[in-house]
Amino acid sequence: MDNEKDFYEPDILSVTDDDGNEIMFELLERYETEDSTYVAITEFHDDAEEIVDADYEVIILKVLEEDGEEFLAEIQDENEYEEISEILMSKIEEKFDVEYFDPTDEQ
Repeated sequence: MDNEKDFYEPDILSVTDDDGNEIMFELLERYETEDSTYVAITEFHDDAEEIVDADYEVIILKVLEEDGEEFLAEIQDENEYEEISEILMSKIEEKFDVEYFDPTDEQ
């Protein structure tokens, strides 16, 4: 009988901001089209107190490549952002068995 349990192993991304600060993010989901790649990330926390206090805001970004290096950028087109956000949030809800709270639905 196998007593080993499957443990969740997050995919961690290290991102350097414009000021040179390194920020750790957890990759929640990745979505690729013929032309572009997008990611849904949230700030990574490994300290128990930080985990409890974190807001786990999901950030949707586009993966761009320049000089052979990948970097993350905001999605500038509002329609593109809305379409990709819906796809990624749906995938996250299914993967993690959670329901996304959309504050714009409260209108």
